Amino acid sequence: MRMKIMPKMLCVLMAVATLTTSCLKDKDSTNTGTYSDVAITYLTLGTLNRYTQTTSAYTGNDTVVKTTFAGSAYPMTIDHLGQSIYNKKELPVGTDVAHVVLSTVTAKNNGMVALQRATSDSLSWLTTTDSIDFTTPRVLWVYSSDGTARRTYTVTLNVSPNTGIDFAWKKMADIAGVSLADSRLVAFGDTVRLVSRGVVTRGDKAFRLGDDGLVETSTDLEQWTREQDATYDNADLKCLIGTGSTELFAMGNDGKLKKSAHASGAVWQNESLDEDEQLLPDADWALVSWPYAPVDSTDYVLMVGSNSRLADGKASVWRKISQYGGNTKGGRWVYMPSDDINRFQLPALTRPSLVCYEGVVLCVGSDMVVRQSRDQGVTWQTSGVYALPSTLQTQQVSMAADTKNRLWLLTAEGELWQGARR
Repeated sequence: MRMKIMPKMLCVLMAVATLTTSCLKDKDSTNTGTYSDVAITYLTLGTLNRYTQTTSAYTGNDTVVKTTFAGSAYPMTIDHLGQSIYNKKELPVGTDVAHVVLSTVTAKNNGMVALQRATSDSLSWLTTTDSIDFTTPRVLWVYSSDGTARRTYTVTLNVSPNTGIDFAWKKMADIAGVSLADSRLVAFGDTVRLVSRGVVTRGDKAFRLGDDGLVETSTDLEQWTREQDATYDNADLKCLIGTGSTELFAMGNDGKLKKSAHASGAVWQNESLDEDEQLLPDADWALVSWPYAPVDSTDYVLMVGSNSRLADGKASVWRKISQYGGNTKGGRWVYMPSDDINRFQLPALTRPSLVCYEGVVLCVGSDMVVRQSRDQGVTWQTSGVYALPSTLQTQQVSMAADTKNRLWLLTAEGELWQGARR
């Protein structure tokens, strides 16, 4: 039976541990020491169980099938400021979160970690053999090795309601009066919305150019405003093309790629490029960004488009690794040139949609072929998994993904489709 202890008692025990460590150090003359720093630095999930239901095609009977998968494939994000730990990539539907083992829990400078009971404030020392019920968020207490400091983290496991094994499209209600020449689907809040082509979004905030060329913002796509106390500069913008976590991107009438780190897009500057700006897209821009896993507070930004100066029929593809935490100020755009060795290149497309979905980048445009890139925009191959519905009869589509792990498709005829794992 594990020892149950109260938070105040932990401090006493930590002090005893500190005294013991000090005595051992004097006796053995080792380098063992204690520290006052306190933080959880690493946490991974162990092997998880998953239960799915299948129906026999012969008997019609339902059967529950148990499978296992590696929880380490779902990285845990540690927010030290918010004192929370959670998985951005949702666990598959049917995951048993009532019996979870944490395979690795690391605290700074050998700090000690305790688990608070779900129904009281009593604690028990955490081990990597414990089965923990995460059907509700759980609180971990971490204590510094010298017993002088402590901190709590709330751990939440996010499970998707629709991340089954097979991806499938589902027909939704039609939308009347659609013109994809002038509008497109975009992610907005936790769903998608049909907006004018000049509108770009970040979460539940939208941006557009006003009649005077200055940026306007909206939180409902109906009322558009500007910051009253902000000084706006006229950067001679041609169009907005997308957003990152903290940046807004646009093309200027001077042919330069521009960005604004201002919350409302008031101030602009030219971007740094590693190649001639003549290689930038000059039409049919599409841009998507997602968290760059190797580095905290960093976006991977990918832009594609067509370039009338290029005669090879290939898309102009650029990428940028943009850090926005601390004192960093973004990165440099890198051109990803066409290469005869690369047989899987993205063609120049009219009105392309660019989406990051389930860890891959999807692109669909005027040729009505869904292509996917698993190497962040270097190679593009026709996707069988996310292929357009077979009953689709159209020459133009717009695609977007929402925060609930659903893919949406709208045709020029107003057909709306939802794609998800089922």
